[in-house]
Formats: sequence, structure tokens, C-alpha cells
Amino acid sequence: MNGDIKEVFRSIQGEGEYVGAPQVFVRFSGCPIGCKGCDTDYSYVESFDFFGLEKFSNPVNPAFLSDKIYDFIKPNSIHSISITGGEPLYQIDFLEEFVVCLKNKGYRLFLETSGFLIDRLNRIGEMFDIISLDFKLKRSFGVEFDIIEIEKIDPNLFNKIYVKVVINNTINELDLNKVLIGLNILNKNKIYLHFFNNSNNITYSVTDFFYRNGIFAYYVPQVHKFLEIR
Repeated sequence: MNGDIKEVFRSIQGEGEYVGAPQVFVRFSGCPIGCKGCDTDYSYVESFDFFGLEKFSNPVNPAFLSDKIYDFIKPNSIHSISITGGEPLYQIDFLEEFVVCLKNKGYRLFLETSGFLIDRLNRIGEMFDIISLDFKLKRSFGVEFDIIEIEKIDPNLFNKIYVKVVINNTINELDLNKVLIGLNILNKNKIYLHFFNNSNNITYSVTDFFYRNGIFAYYVPQVHKFLEIR
């Protein structure tokens, strides 16, 4: 099963628990979620950029792409490969073949996902070493994660997951209570907070809420944007 890729590049992780980790990013095309104000270009392209060196045509074969990545950079040279998007789980059949190829070559794998496609996450989650789960809030993105869906996540994946959430200054306690319920379902006592559009308008009431409820909350700016890198 071939798939559509937007770009492959080397950079550092700019969000969440692994800020600063050197990674190879494989950005998938396509996303069914429809967040307003999305800051990522995941649109389809006929050919995608590969480390700024050459271009390959879409759709691409998973074994071919994994071989090309291995030829360029070995597993012991980076922290992990970040599978990102868009929404990578949107192309589940291609993704499944691709991650098998990468694991066979010895890479640690990092998944960035919105948490809207839980059945697909359960199908493939065990293949990843780290899962960055993004709780979407309606006040930030116009769409919102579903507590009922979060309850369906396979408990065997809990130890791989960390949670992040993008907030703005309109977030209220109803929103935060919903996030808290999701964290409790996943048995998490940490959350990573990002401000919409990387605003520096830190709202300490948000961290106060989480700490009062036994959750360690960390404000993390999108470091890659400050460094003006991808």
C-alpha cells in the first residue's frame, strides 16, 4: 500500500515532553479533522521534498521510503523518527507497512496524533515507542476530543502516551475539567500546555487548576518556531 507524503526533514522536536530531541520528521499528507487555524501545511503534493536533497513522487512505497531514510541517516544518529501530519492515522494501511519497515531497521518511532481515530491508534499503537496525544479543545480549534473515544484507548498503550493541549485565554474550567477526565482515564499525572499561535500570555489559573488536581502542568512554547526552523 503506497502513501502520500508532504515532506521528510531533519530537525528537533519543538513541542511536548521531548523538546530538543533530534528527530527525522516524516510529514504525512491529509487530515480529516478540520481544525480551524491549523498552522501545518499537509496538503497533497505530486512530489515531496526529501531532506532538501531531492524529490520523490507520490504515492510512495513504504519500503522504498524507509530504505532511503536509512541510507541518509542511521538509527543511532537521532532520537527517533516522528510520524506526523496532518493526521498520520488517516493513511493507516500505508502507515502500518511503513512503521514495520522502520522498526526492522532499528529506529525508535514517535507518533503525533490528534486522538480522533482511536480504533486506528489501537490497531497500530504497539509499534510506536512514544505517542504524543493532542487533546483538541473547541475554543482553540473549533473541534473537540471525545471523552467516550478516549475511554476506548487500549490500556497497553498508556505507558507510551503523553498528553498535550493547545489553549488560549478563552479556556474555562469546563474545558479544563474535560481534559482532567481524559488524563485520569489514561492514568496520567502530567500535561504539556501550548498557547495558540505561541502567545506569551501565560494564564496561571490553568496551571493552578491542574496542580490542585494532582497534575503536573508544564508550559512549553513551540521551540522550533522561536528558532525559525521546521
